[in-house]
Amino acid sequence: MKKHNLKTKALISIFFGLLVAPLFFSCDGIIFHEIRNEVELAEAKLSGDIQSIIRYKYNNEECVFVATGEIYYRSVDESLVDKKITFSNFSNPDGFVYAIAANKDYLYALSVKIEKDDDGYNVATNRTLWVYDTSEGTWNSIWTASYDKNATVILFCTNTPQDATRDAYFKNGSDIYHLTDKTLPEKMDLTSGEDNSPVPASSARSCTVLGTTTYFSSAYAMVSNQTGNKDSTYIYRSDGKSVCYSSDGNDWTSVSLGGDTIYSLAVCKDYLLAGTYSGIIHTKWSSRDSDDSNSLPAVPTSGNQDFETNAASTLSSYYEIPAVLVVDPTQNEKTATIFASSITSSSSASLNNVGLWSYFLSEGKWNRE
Repeated sequence: MKKHNLKTKALISIFFGLLVAPLFFSCDGIIFHEIRNEVELAEAKLSGDIQSIIRYKYNNEECVFVATGEIYYRSVDESLVDKKITFSNFSNPDGFVYAIAANKDYLYALSVKIEKDDDGYNVATNRTLWVYDTSEGTWNSIWTASYDKNATVILFCTNTPQDATRDAYFKNGSDIYHLTDKTLPEKMDLTSGEDNSPVPASSARSCTVLGTTTYFSSAYAMVSNQTGNKDSTYIYRSDGKSVCYSSDGNDWTSVSLGGDTIYSLAVCKDYLLAGTYSGIIHTKWSSRDSDDSNSLPAVPTSGNQDFETNAASTLSSYYEIPAVLVVDPTQNEKTATIFASSITSSSSASLNNVGLWSYFLSEGKWNRE
């Protein structure tokens, strides 16, 4: 999985790139200038290669968690959801945490240990899967292996608004494990090759919930139109520059969004948001689940439209957008609380803008976290 399959070169870049970036990138770069023309940037607190933004209920509060090597979180409970508050450090397991996932009860993390070799170079030596024991406030190792840059080792989860349907999965090579508690379970039985189904194929790297059934895909991104109090009636997956949607998990319809390769998807009341290889885009819904304007979104339109916010200049084409999360999908885009992450390999982009971004109604604009 592109999102969580850490390579040695990328790891070293993550680890040291942000330390040396100010020496090589001017704050007067093209993108920085473009963003400053629209909004004064907040001081960046959460920088780095953030590949996932997940929901997890911690201490009976709905929270958003991210990993930047270390784990950070903030509450998005009702009284705080539309307010810009500081992310807090969470307890961290040993190593550099590059992936996290959660189910209803447990938070999981993948870390890589960095050590100096005989020549004094920093190298990755092993990977470890951890589970957080809320009752004890400790991280416990449930799997570890020597680091292999060619191995596919990833975490993914349904990440649904309803915590009852949150499921987490660990993939090691072609084996997939359904994480349910504080131990590594038996590996799952896999389908013989069918993709986008309730039984994962060995290529699966994303999942979501249709009704109460989890569907798996080899797509970079999957999402449903589930809300906090209504089950999903449609699911969506990325397919290159297109989005495929289905109401039964069997018949899929493809709609081109006209942007670049899609890495992440998120639903709000009036738009489907897509994080791509070249910035963020969005498309309106062409129909809903019923004639009621308050019903669930359903079918997306083709193409994409201009943003009314500063999303296009902050999360611009100079950046890949690996993760987007709308906290409450029943909200319109301009009234919702939204988080997104950006990464880049472009020399025309500013590394000051690599990391976590957010949009709040109270702020009325996208800005750095």
